[in-house]
Amino acid sequence: MKRTPVRLAARLLAVPLLLLTACAPVPEPGVAVPGAGAAAAPGDVTELLARFAGFPADRVPRPILLLHGRLVDHGYTTGDAKIAMSQGRLELRAALPQSPATVRVALPDGPADLPVISARQAYDLIVAGGDPASAPDASPPPLVYTKVALGEAVFATDRGPRTLPAWLFTSPQGLRPLAVAAPAESALWPVRYEDGVMDSSGLAADGVTLTVTLRAAPEPCPGQPKREYAAEAVETATAVAVRLRVVADAPASPDGGGDCARDLMLRTAEYTVRLERPLGNRVLVNATGGL
Repeated sequence: MKRTPVRLAARLLAVPLLLLTACAPVPEPGVAVPGAGAAAAPGDVTELLARFAGFPADRVPRPILLLHGRLVDHGYTTGDAKIAMSQGRLELRAALPQSPATVRVALPDGPADLPVISARQAYDLIVAGGDPASAPDASPPPLVYTKVALGEAVFATDRGPRTLPAWLFTSPQGLRPLAVAAPAESALWPVRYEDGVMDSSGLAADGVTLTVTLRAAPEPCPGQPKREYAAEAVETATAVAVRLRVVADAPASPDGGGDCARDLMLRTAEYTVRLERPLGNRVLVNATGGL
């Protein structure tokens, strides 16, 4: 399986902004909902679903889909330590323990013995995740790791939070040990940001009723009709894509049209959709773009 590079993404604070904009044309009822800021409907879901055409939904154990990558980072006590981590400026002052060939893991389809990467491979992933250009004017001392051990950590997966074996790297400047998921790549399925894989925690016990959180219908500009969204599923043998459609437009108000102030806050709503058959081990993806 092709290795997916690990990157340490900076967390950005969402700041509400007000924009004076002309309202985009309202889609006709029945058409797919446009992406944020777009006037035309997004492309068909065929390409999105095709990315998972080779997903082995019938394999036992089912591959693990890590939604936020292999690394779980809990933060640091100093700004220099945070910058050093982002740059990959690290120093290892601990012996790397031997790795077992396999580790027993509790998975949604039952326990399994999974192959694991070595402590050296895990450390190399941490280093590779750094980017010296992330703070080009800063030269902090290296972030020092003083202990490395094989333990466990909770990772976000498409089947909810999952406790997995992990290499734990302890630093005096770390709030908690940095965790690197230990299962080998053969036990994982690569997930890219643009794949839009979702957590299936909203699936009911019947396996076909699904509640998802997606973009809410926007408030209309003056003089425009108020639209209503509904969720629908497009299914294949290996994946299910959920998208929104415009299902109704209330009559436009008589007080004219034109520009109106809009903020950039993303507002969401819960939608319920019924699948043609149980989701099972298929991958659930968001076909609306964004959240």
